Amino acid sequence: MRIGLDVSNVVTHTRTGVSRYTIELVSALRGQVEVQDHLTLFYKLSRWKHRKDWWCPAGLARRTYYKGWWPPSKDVDLIHGLDCTLPPWRGVKRLATLHDLLIMQAGNSIASAAFRKKRYQLYRAAAAGADAIITVSVTTKQDVTQQLGVPEERVHVVYLGIDQHFGQHRPEAMRQLLRRYQLSPGYLLFVGTISGRKNTARLVQAYAQSRAHTERPLVLVGSMSYRSEDTIAAIHQSGLDKHIRLLGYVPDADLPALYAGAGCFVFPTLYEGFGMPILEAMASGIPVVIGNTGAAPEVSGGLAVSVNPYDVEAIADGIDRALETPAPLLARARAYATAFTWERCASQTLALYRSIV
Repeated sequence: MRIGLDVSNVVTHTRTGVSRYTIELVSALRGQVEVQDHLTLFYKLSRWKHRKDWWCPAGLARRTYYKGWWPPSKDVDLIHGLDCTLPPWRGVKRLATLHDLLIMQAGNSIASAAFRKKRYQLYRAAAAGADAIITVSVTTKQDVTQQLGVPEERVHVVYLGIDQHFGQHRPEAMRQLLRRYQLSPGYLLFVGTISGRKNTARLVQAYAQSRAHTERPLVLVGSMSYRSEDTIAAIHQSGLDKHIRLLGYVPDADLPALYAGAGCFVFPTLYEGFGMPILEAMASGIPVVIGNTGAAPEVSGGLAVSVNPYDVEAIADGIDRALETPAPLLARARAYATAFTWERCASQTLALYRSIV
């Protein structure tokens, strides 16, 4: 079987969410395909000017494409759009992963009108042209069937995995990394973009109202994104500038130690299609606060403190309650999270390829 994978979304210096899914899935697929199978990575021609940043492991073919016109010979049996984009190719099976449909439910607090319009068009094209669709949660599958009108039998849920290094840190390595970031163990941690979608402005407001703010700093890890200025304003208004740290984008290699050093992971986002950080925190053995919307409750398995992400007081209360999570519940959450592997994700994805082709 000749498998094509559109990996255009990994052309970035700050790989998060979807780009991490792309890299981990392709890497796991390489270990599971049979000798007669071939993987080819495709990049949109529009990414050519960034080709020095292209990701392409040794031993894999790499090609560019331009809509349905180039290359004239595709040489694949199936093309998988890993971030909902599907080349309009004829004569090949087409599969698209849709991670979430948030932009169809939210307004300008989440993304610009131009971005929402573009994504909506991509979703509609995938719904109309894909032989099958992968969603990363049951929640997103329901959104796809209800909002895009895709028949249930064409939509397949394949859960994502997490890096197995979470929870496997060495204490001395953790202490060294925390010293580098000038942190002491026990802080409240958030990992994700600083943005309206991730609800970081309300998180800051809730932190200021929580009992925890008198004892623990809040550490926000992630790049600035759409409506990040609301979070900066909330920090200044809180009067807790010295207690809130903005670390910016942090390399993946540093994340396991940052999770391990935290006293609680606070992630009351407005909507998640999956939410890898939830499982990363659980695997690290720390309590977790999530928003009760989207797929976060599904992915957490009922093992996190769930709050209304639009209610600042509820988030503040959730933070204080999470810090009292008993050790047996943390152990259950840890065992639960480590079952989410990229090997399982790749195995289920590969089985779907074979059934489609």
